[in-house]
Amino acid sequence: MRNYDEEYFFIEEAENEQLPALLPDANTEDRTFRFEAQPVGSPPLVFRNGAHDAQRRRRLSPLRPVPDVLFSGANLVVRTKIRDALLGINIPHLSMHPTVYIDEDDKWHEDFWYMTFTQTFDCWDRKSSDYKATPLVVGGAKLYSVYSYSLDADVLDKVPLEQRLLFKMGGTQDGYIVCHTTMTKHFTSALNTSLVLTKISEY
Repeated sequence: MRNYDEEYFFIEEAENEQLPALLPDANTEDRTFRFEAQPVGSPPLVFRNGAHDAQRRRRLSPLRPVPDVLFSGANLVVRTKIRDALLGINIPHLSMHPTVYIDEDDKWHEDFWYMTFTQTFDCWDRKSSDYKATPLVVGGAKLYSVYSYSLDADVLDKVPLEQRLLFKMGGTQDGYIVCHTTMTKHFTSALNTSLVLTKISEY
């Protein structure tokens, strides 16, 4: 049996106090962008740094240049070059919508894309993972608080690799984006600046 825990990584936000906390503007907040694909041709999503005032009080300078990957919760906002690379791979259930990040100097960064997974992939093993037994039930879905993960080889074996290169973990409250080791190269430009890649066996 393959040890998939060595092949997959969580894409997590780095512990960097200079990173922006993406705050949607009023028009963006009213849209279901976190879980649903946006209509083609609809306006870009727009975000500012919701942590700016707190960072200024602590005399933390804005991170420059703006990293290639930003975080909206566990979801990713990526530069066009990353989006183009992912388009060429045809990731299942992935929608990417134009996004604008307005920085602390009111400069518009218009080469970002919000990554929304319209379906999750629940592939963690309930027998070998460590988690809280009582789930949070949201809309009929059971979302568990997971302390350490192990992937279910029986589930993964049934899905071709090209259909599980990049996905959003299902059945958990974390909802991390998961990438196969062959996909990590697309995110290295932001590695240790805005993101970390945590091997599932080391989580």
